[in-house]
Amino acid sequence: MDAEFLVGEGNQPLLLRRWTVDPGRRPGRGHRAVFLGHSQPTHSGMLGDLGGAFRQLGWNAYSGDIRGHGRSTGSSNPLGHLDYEAGWQRAVADMRLFYEKSFADIPWEHRLIVVPNITALLTLEVLKTWPDLARHIVLISPPPNQRAIAMFGKTFSQTRCKLGSPEAPDEQSLHHLYAFLGSHLKERRHPADVMSRDRALIDAMIADPLGWPTPTPAYWYNIFSGMLSAWKWPKGASVVPGTRCLILFGGEDAMLRDGGFLPPVERFLERVGFDDIASARIEGARSALFLEEKRFGIAERIIRWVGEEWHPEEGHTEIGVAELAAKLLATTSSPGASAEMSPGELVELCYNAIDDESRWNEIIYRMIYEAERSGDLAEAALHKRILSLMPHWERSFTLNRQVMMNATLGVLLQSVIERLQIGIAILDSEGALLHSNRIYLEALSRLFPDTDLPIVGEGSAGALTRRLLTGERAAPASHADRRDTLVIRDDMPVGFRFRPDALRQASLQRKGPASVLVLRTNRDRELGADARVALVELAYGLTGKEAEIALLIAGGKSPEEAAETLGILVSTVRGHLKKAFSKMNVHSQSELTSLLLSGPLGWLG
Repeated sequence: MDAEFLVGEGNQPLLLRRWTVDPGRRPGRGHRAVFLGHSQPTHSGMLGDLGGAFRQLGWNAYSGDIRGHGRSTGSSNPLGHLDYEAGWQRAVADMRLFYEKSFADIPWEHRLIVVPNITALLTLEVLKTWPDLARHIVLISPPPNQRAIAMFGKTFSQTRCKLGSPEAPDEQSLHHLYAFLGSHLKERRHPADVMSRDRALIDAMIADPLGWPTPTPAYWYNIFSGMLSAWKWPKGASVVPGTRCLILFGGEDAMLRDGGFLPPVERFLERVGFDDIASARIEGARSALFLEEKRFGIAERIIRWVGEEWHPEEGHTEIGVAELAAKLLATTSSPGASAEMSPGELVELCYNAIDDESRWNEIIYRMIYEAERSGDLAEAALHKRILSLMPHWERSFTLNRQVMMNATLGVLLQSVIERLQIGIAILDSEGALLHSNRIYLEALSRLFPDTDLPIVGEGSAGALTRRLLTGERAAPASHADRRDTLVIRDDMPVGFRFRPDALRQASLQRKGPASVLVLRTNRDRELGADARVALVELAYGLTGKEAEIALLIAGGKSPEEAAETLGILVSTVRGHLKKAFSKMNVHSQSELTSLLLSGPLGWLG
């Protein structure tokens, strides 16, 4: 494979890759060329298997990155962005330039196009003015000619552009699109699961720095505008006679709804002059089957079709958007929900999505259903409804993300607490025990050996906690407004009680959580070095090296001694120490030492 950059409109660099046949292995029929397109979350660099397979079959293969994808980016077209005003038209020009370069001096009958997703739409646009582009055209899971879906997407993204930044990556749009596409899948671990069942492939695509970008609202506005435009040809426009088309889609295809949207696509292609239209379902595949050449042998299937050795015949049961939406609403709507919702009911549905994300899909299907039923009169009404709903929609999405993040942080912090063997209890304003972890109960057993219990049970834990709190004393570094306290037992600090700001409101409720009690887990054993470093990292937001140096300084070593211990330069130690001072809001080594020893580290070991 080799590559070169072409210059597109606006001087945008466009990467073109090629997999060329060894001249000694070229078929006697002369040069043959295939162009391979990419989808929204992919780029030409992911098509190595497919390009190599076509080369092995005697075809020169080409693939290019449309602006805003892969390596065709720049200050005007960063990854996942198209210009709001002219992005689609320039992307069409990019596609035409790739075809001009790939098919130069190649006879029409020896040209093959294999394009998925957005490049399928761009190819339809190029065909309007280049009717003899290629004899053989393969569309892989093309976005369907369902106007209501495209109109909703265009209006939604246009509203996002107006109310926010059209050039900023928009997680909300990406999330809703792929949740909508994947709503028919029984299991989904990631939005990209609509592309493939292969977990390794999905993980690799997500890890690719040029793959799975978070597009901007302007990008989506262009894509959905293009979806409307690509399927609307000028009167009398057609491809040249003899042009053939094969549509490939996966057995769990999100784009064509398992073939239900194919009949109107096929009728359109017939209307614009395609002579031979075939379609084939690839069982086990989803919408990104072009990435799974090794598994499905896509190139060989296509070449057999080109040679008229394979004549796929698929029977499809057509399903309209209104029918599909009605079926899905019947299964996803809340019990008792009306067929048509008022603006107020849609707002309520938005906030219900904070805890149940399927409600966003319900909103989308309801709007698409109404748009399909309303016909040409729908766009203005749809725009008005989305515009009024968007502030609530955005707020509910933000709250949903916060809930998910808090849940994730809760799991992570619990893991850290367990690893450091820290006992945690939540108390009300009167000091009554509301909740504790297992390690806290074990610590109580060690602190009160006269209980004659191997491990304190929940029934006696409350009483022992009250006994323990009789040894509370104000912590040396406590601020008056926080009322932090040390817990002393047998003249030894064994715990630390504090009142987080997050519990201030909850503490006003009767029996509401008001404070957190942290217990030392073992009075006879200090924390290991790794645990001490981890605790300082967690408590003060330090890096591992900053935490190591802070602990050495708190232990009485000078910067020179710390440098010798760690085997690094003194200047490096001072640099890390300066950053630690800033993060811990101290100004000297003595302040740093006092802060560390007066906090949890001082009594935990």
